[in-house]
Amino acid sequence: MSARAVVVGVDGSEPSQQAVRWAAHEAGARNARLVLVHAFDTERLRTSAGAQMWIDEVEASIAAESTAMLDRAMAEVERLDSGVAVETRWDRADPAEALCTASRDAALVVLGWTGRGVLGTALGSVTLAVASHAECPVVVVRGETTRNEPRPVLVGVDGGPLSDVALAHAFDAAALHRDPLVALHTWTDADTRRAHLSTLFEASPWQTMREEEERALAERLAGWRERHPDVSVEPVLEQADPRKALAERSTHARLVVVATRGRGGFTGLLLGSTGLALIQHAGCPVMLVGPDAASP
Repeated sequence: MSARAVVVGVDGSEPSQQAVRWAAHEAGARNARLVLVHAFDTERLRTSAGAQMWIDEVEASIAAESTAMLDRAMAEVERLDSGVAVETRWDRADPAEALCTASRDAALVVLGWTGRGVLGTALGSVTLAVASHAECPVVVVRGETTRNEPRPVLVGVDGGPLSDVALAHAFDAAALHRDPLVALHTWTDADTRRAHLSTLFEASPWQTMREEEERALAERLAGWRERHPDVSVEPVLEQADPRKALAERSTHARLVVVATRGRGGFTGLLLGSTGLALIQHAGCPVMLVGPDAASP
């Protein structure tokens, strides 16, 4: 698979079809191939005592259903007339494993925000595992995706170890679509209280903290602005919960980009509370940038 490929998970649901449409447009913008992937772990059937008697018939039914899903997804791409090269893949493996394997050579893995679980595993339940372990960014398609007018790419800047990688992908997306970029950094009441304790003898600890946060955000953005001089950048500071602030602004964005927490054992914690909240409540597609997602 070319490193330029955009991979999209297919499970037959309408959110999956929405993801296919978004991925087709994105592949066209990137001059990339589109790879439609459907997976079902047939080995699970062979280890099930109840399925042994009917294994051949069950596998044939699964194959027919999988082919039909991929055919419907292919028809949706053809209807869009996007001109992208498309290939389909049916993988007899766990869906998360199949998509993570495909991510090794992909520019993006794209998923619908939920799935119906026709063959026993809802694609939505795969999202956490794929977002946590994929070797490229993962986009969960939700919210408004049909408007064509310029809208900003929104990126959450938290100063963490993956913040620069998230910024790299956010600037790349903004440049690709000729959109402005909004870089949002937030802090909470707890941060303000800590600042107050460290600045008891200053006239305005809140103002001091805001000035420090403004400087830190400007410094973090400076190098990316130099690399992308054509991207209009709006730095935004808010005293708010990052989940709420990003979700509210996402309703007016083309894409929201956030970093995941990094490597770990429990996938929910690995993804982080902000990523978890956005894939459930954002008003636009969400790009999740994990520890193995290299800069574009």
